[in-house]
Amino acid sequence: LADTGASVFAANCAQCHAPGGARTGTIIPQTEVGTDRHRMDMWTTSAATAYNAYGEGRSWKFSNFRHTDGYVAMPHDGLWLTGPFLHNGSVPSLADLLEPVAARPKQFWRGYDVYDPVRVGFVTTGPEAQREGTFLDTSLPGNSNAGHTYGTELPAASKRALLEYMKTL
Repeated sequence: LADTGASVFAANCAQCHAPGGARTGTIIPQTEVGTDRHRMDMWTTSAATAYNAYGEGRSWKFSNFRHTDGYVAMPHDGLWLTGPFLHNGSVPSLADLLEPVAARPKQFWRGYDVYDPVRVGFVTTGPEAQREGTFLDTSLPGNSNAGHTYGTELPAASKRALLEYMKTL
């Protein structure tokens, strides 16, 4: 199944998320990806300047912070262990990310570290998740789980194969 998923990844995700992909490591405009823009709007040019100045006089000086109008498409190595997903952690699993926005969970608990190998993310419901986690409500400013609709139209079998492949990265 993971081998089949590798083909799905190559056709649908690799351009932005495979090492060496044409858009991997590049800034994808927020207007294209459609994710919550709150974090991007908070990261101003003056904030980037302040962070870059922080290490003045030290050997480890920062120099690459900058304000952009989008988010960087990151390579997906080890992705299975980095949930919740999107830049603001508003989607609990890769299975949820492959669903249309309206079908994604609207509220869940973040921070419980029990892995869900079926949905490829962490357990976000139940008493243990509630005891260990922090509640996330996607209706609040900065918490939207909208956008990144790539792959949401794939057939169910292709989504399942893609999830199996994503576990191997």
